[in-house]
Amino acid sequence: MPQVEPFIISRVFNAPRKLLWEVQTSPQHLAKFMGEGWDSKVHDFKVGGIHHYVMGVGAHQMWGKQTFLEIVPMEKLVLIQSFSDPEGGIGAHPMAPTWPKEMLATTTFQDEGPNKCKMTVTWLPHNSDDAGNATFDGARAGMSGGFGNSFDTLDSYLKTVV
Repeated sequence: MPQVEPFIISRVFNAPRKLLWEVQTSPQHLAKFMGEGWDSKVHDFKVGGIHHYVMGVGAHQMWGKQTFLEIVPMEKLVLIQSFSDPEGGIGAHPMAPTWPKEMLATTTFQDEGPNKCKMTVTWLPHNSDDAGNATFDGARAGMSGGFGNSFDTLDSYLKTVV
């Protein structure tokens, strides 16, 4: 199976690293900027623990699951990201059935000056087949736009809590 290159995106936020870490790892913060209907069903924030959540309302709900592999407080978070069902089983992407069932996601946090932090997200298909890898490769522009919008929303939220 051919190797796929990771998708990597970064942004420098006008917030101290400690706050950016807290906002990215706390269900209370996530609920305030991840969108309507966001709710953490399980949040066991430890290596081997899971975060099972729902976002959206009514018929437009999407479930997700994260399994924490590595946690280095305020420096690095490594997890497996999946779509899920309401019971916590691994699910398919609701709009892209060939999307990899599991993504290896690494987020790093790095000081960039007084009260500035660079957050870098790296995504890579995990345990994927050729179709999943091809879907991932073909979605890079969409991932850039999606993460860009998410970063914009996060940036706006950070201004309310700094």
